[in-house]
Amino acid sequence: MYYLKFTPMKKIILTISLLATVLFSTVQAQEKVSDQEERTRKLESFMAKLPKMSGFINVRYQYENDANSLDIRRARLDFKGEPAKWFDYRLQVDFASSPRIIDAFVKFKLHPMFNVQAGQFKLAFSLENPYSPLDLETLENSQVVSYLSGVNDLAGVKATGRDIGVAVYGGFFKQDGYNIIDYIIGLYNGNGINTKDNNKYKDLAGRININPIRPVTLSAFYYNGKIGPDGELVPRTRYGFGARYDDGKILFRGEYIKGKTDQKDSDGFYLLAGYTIAGKFQPLFKYDYMRLDLANENSRQINYLVGFDYWPHSMFRLQVNYTYRTFIQKEKNSGLLGIMLTARF
Repeated sequence: MYYLKFTPMKKIILTISLLATVLFSTVQAQEKVSDQEERTRKLESFMAKLPKMSGFINVRYQYENDANSLDIRRARLDFKGEPAKWFDYRLQVDFASSPRIIDAFVKFKLHPMFNVQAGQFKLAFSLENPYSPLDLETLENSQVVSYLSGVNDLAGVKATGRDIGVAVYGGFFKQDGYNIIDYIIGLYNGNGINTKDNNKYKDLAGRININPIRPVTLSAFYYNGKIGPDGELVPRTRYGFGARYDDGKILFRGEYIKGKTDQKDSDGFYLLAGYTIAGKFQPLFKYDYMRLDLANENSRQINYLVGFDYWPHSMFRLQVNYTYRTFIQKEKNSGLLGIMLTARF
């Protein structure tokens, strides 16, 4: 047999060569991994800047006085994007009856204490009004929020609580992921969604929320505007306050709002209570009081609502509400059963 013989010098050279080869291979492998990670990071950054699409459908059933009906309450597509950390946008369109723009705005996130939002979005008014249909516990808004917050407003504006304008917003004294104080102040056309202003007057709305601890919110809000064409302007003013406790299981929310529409004074309040069981089932009770005209005692309406929300899956929700509506004229009293299934994607 023939054996290779190495001198000590050759052994050293061979060992160094082997180490160099291993080191070079390791560096190449690391560079390949680093290149792959960089490509992945760039792809994720690019994807994050693309619009994200979501949406939902509300299928509703109502039964009242031996009459019943099914309808598509909402059918929305929602597009959101954040091209930069200081800028984002949203476009939400509803197709339930005829296509119409619900939200269309941009946000300039300049500082946690001062940011700007412009376009069509929720009014800076009320504690309940900012809730989306995906978050609102009941099928419909409380009476006073609907009549005095631009949902089905006494001023004739039917605008899902939104308007076209520009607002500044921010928060102060951040701790544990939330702000002790949040504020928003906006100037709006006053005519609702997808509608140009028909007068020279801009409406002012503002809300301040104080959050002493995470589950608790104390809120105050104010609206000062005018409705109608130039030369026929009438006042549209509202103010109110509210409170909320929501720790993810126990829920209490209520607010009082008073307003003047032309020469008519109105006010109302609601109290809502709920309790979430196992993160899937939430029984609800609401007392809902409204006086459309303080000068007319027959305009008073009190609704008593009992119901529940049930989430069989994170993308589905079933809501059942029974509302007993009472009036000064007792013969007008009636009950309404509403059932709504929400599917989101």
